[in-house]
Amino acid sequence: MDHSYYSISAFELLTLLGTDKAPCLIDVCLTEDIKAEPWCLPGAQHVQHRDVQLWGAAHARDRPVITICQKGLKLSHGAAAQLRSMGFDARALTGGNRAWCTANYPRIALSDSPAPGTSWVLHATRDAHACIAAWVILRWYDPRAILMWVASEHVQDVAARFEAYALPETPLAQSFAATGLRYPDLLDFVTSVDTLTNPVTSLLGVLSNLHERDEDLIHAALPFLDAAWLVHRQSDRQEVA
Repeated sequence: MDHSYYSISAFELLTLLGTDKAPCLIDVCLTEDIKAEPWCLPGAQHVQHRDVQLWGAAHARDRPVITICQKGLKLSHGAAAQLRSMGFDARALTGGNRAWCTANYPRIALSDSPAPGTSWVLHATRDAHACIAAWVILRWYDPRAILMWVASEHVQDVAARFEAYALPETPLAQSFAATGLRYPDLLDFVTSVDTLTNPVTSLLGVLSNLHERDEDLIHAALPFLDAAWLVHRQSDRQEVA
């Protein structure tokens, strides 16, 4: 039996995160399990297992889907099977949240992070800081997040008025750590871009001269940051399959 059709390992999934190849992550853990261990995989959306078909009916089938439960058993495999019956490319995460946590892979603390669908208000600085902030949000928190670019003096007021989220005014890695991101290697990468020590920052500087709109700049910057992240991750020998 080809188990790769039905499931994906934690390491295989990790290699896709932080890029445009990342699948849609659906967390079908029971409410009591989430209360006991209040965290999720980066970008995961919680859906009750009984509501998976409703979720599928409301979403396009343009991205693979990974279903996740506490131990990678009945809930995730049942949810993936339902989605496959609806035409999705869906697989379950082997070992579920427990295997992911044991491997010390990236997590988001639910108590510290904005809920999926929350708008983020960001400083319109048009520099490496802005690019890496947007990349982390879109690749690790919410791929469909709305980013609101405003002048620095208006960030907090806009966030309050529009019920949006503004990052804490600290170095960017610290800001994301305070916003629930638990993955030291990723935070090291963020620091390298934010402090202009990563080679990708020279390319980001050129892009800011080519694109006038903030949205266009970020759209152009994402593939370069994807590639820089892959280089950073591959050079780190701590990952073990």
